[in-house]
Amino acid sequence: MQLSSLLPLFLLTPSISAIRPSPNPINCPLVLDGRIRNASLSTFDTPSSPFDSKYVKGLNLTWSQILLLPPIKPSRFSSLSHGPIEVTIDNHSLFLSGGKNLQHGFRRAELILGNGSDASNSGIKTFHWSVKLDAQRALNLSHEYMLVWHESGDYSHNQWSLNLGVMLSQDRPLDTNISTVDLDKKLWKVLDGRNNVIWTHEPSSRGWMNFAVVMDGVNNTLQIFYSSGDDELVAVTEPMKNDNSGMGQFHIGVLKKPTETESVVWDGYQEPLEDRGEGLVYSGVFVEDSEDGCVSR
Repeated sequence: MQLSSLLPLFLLTPSISAIRPSPNPINCPLVLDGRIRNASLSTFDTPSSPFDSKYVKGLNLTWSQILLLPPIKPSRFSSLSHGPIEVTIDNHSLFLSGGKNLQHGFRRAELILGNGSDASNSGIKTFHWSVKLDAQRALNLSHEYMLVWHESGDYSHNQWSLNLGVMLSQDRPLDTNISTVDLDKKLWKVLDGRNNVIWTHEPSSRGWMNFAVVMDGVNNTLQIFYSSGDDELVAVTEPMKNDNSGMGQFHIGVLKKPTETESVVWDGYQEPLEDRGEGLVYSGVFVEDSEDGCVSR
């Protein structure tokens, strides 16, 4: 792995001494909550976890072997009791698809909030999360990463995703011949259901990057909100047309795509990784009801 292929990362805050006493309030009805109070790693291996304890992870791995609980300041909608979660990948992050075939093209580990038929799958919902880079587990941006996404209920496509790194030619927008591979690999990119890049942002030097996606299943639109640090979220797009039919599942984690690939899923190059060699830190993960236009800022 060449150092030039690594994103200039920002060090994680080393202590929790400056953590505020309480989080910013969630002002809208809470539908799903991925903020776990006083969690231990073993919590994620049990039904008491708000995330699916079985998916999506490497064969024969447990979440307590994948996740870390970094002792750092949480994001704006979380408190000290809702500690951040780091999702990591390494050479063992091979998912057995359908109980039959290992996905050799990917290295992946994703926490799934909800079950695909829960209350987040109807009406107008807002999906919140914050992310923070880890200098000790740097992502190799010569690869494309999906880091947060919403997968359709029939698993046929993603309605939207947050991506980073060099975009594969296979991921060009479905409606055009336009390539996205020339986009700066350091840009955070939000894609719609047709793989159009609908918003980008430079990496933040202020620590946490806070996102919200309003997913309107009534009018079939998406709207993106963003802020950095402890700033209030602001709308960075207007509502945009998108096929949200079927709704689906909310994925939080690291899916690293291969280079030199044809199928993307089943073949391609992945450089060797140390155990828990790459990772991304998450905080403030929840889904709220936005039927009346409410979005927690």
